[in-house]
Amino acid sequence: MIIGHGIDLVEIDRVNNIYAKYKKNFISKYFLNDQFKSINKNLLANNFAIKEAFSKSIGMGFRSPCYPNNIVVSRNELGKPVISLKNKLESYLNDTFGKYVIHVSLTDTKLYSIASVIIEQS
Repeated sequence: MIIGHGIDLVEIDRVNNIYAKYKKNFISKYFLNDQFKSINKNLLANNFAIKEAFSKSIGMGFRSPCYPNNIVVSRNELGKPVISLKNKLESYLNDTFGKYVIHVSLTDTKLYSIASVIIEQS
């Protein structure tokens, strides 16, 4: 059974401009636990879109316990984005939905990053 579905569209240059202005503060507020080898504007926009799409999939947006740093984005060996959850957000989903699977789809162009997240009860 599908628990929720969220999508998000992000302008890559907008995220890049925020990063250029705030650097470390931006990283620590939104990407502290993400796993990446190097920072580039597409990666930041992609990860931001994924986090936003996830927050929409559970109908919360970025509020307790669904803070960006509790949504950890990494990539598998083929480059597919994977979400894992931390802290109270993980507990919230376990308590609310029991066992679940998070599906992530991502695409980008020169201008935009688009992410889709589906949470399925397993």
